[in-house]
Amino acid sequence: MEVNSVLNNYLVTADKTTTAANSGGSIDSSQFMQILMAQLTHQNPLEPMDSAEMTMQFSQLNSLDELRNIRSAMETVSATNQVTYMASLIGKTVKASRADGKVIEGVVDGVIAEASDPQIKIGDETVDLVDVLEIKGE
Repeated sequence: MEVNSVLNNYLVTADKTTTAANSGGSIDSSQFMQILMAQLTHQNPLEPMDSAEMTMQFSQLNSLDELRNIRSAMETVSATNQVTYMASLIGKTVKASRADGKVIEGVVDGVIAEASDPQIKIGDETVDLVDVLEIKGE
C-alpha cells in the first residue's frame, strides 16, 4: 500500500470525525503520530520508508509545535501590552466617537480589558478603544 493512500484515507476519516477547529487541514502531534504509525505499519517491506524522510517529518512537526508556542507567547505579550496601554489612559482626557456618530470628550475613569472588545470608560459612557480619536496629556 502506498504511503500517500494511507495518508489520504486517514485524512478523509479524520475530516468526518474532527471538530470545526481542526477542519482547516491542520493536525496535532497525536494525529501526526497516528499517521506515521499507519505509514510504518502499511509500508512495503521491500521498499521501507527512508529514514531521512522520517527524520525530516519529525523535524517539521517539532518546528510546527515551536511555532505554535511562539504564537501563543506573542498573543499573551500583545494582550499584556494592550492592557498596559489602556491602563496608561486612566486619568487622561480623550476624545472618542460613539457608535451613533456623537463625539464625546472626557477623562478616562477606567478600562474594560476584554480581548475581543477593549473599552474605556468616560464618565457613564463606555467607548471602544479603536474609537479613540485624540488623547490629551494631563
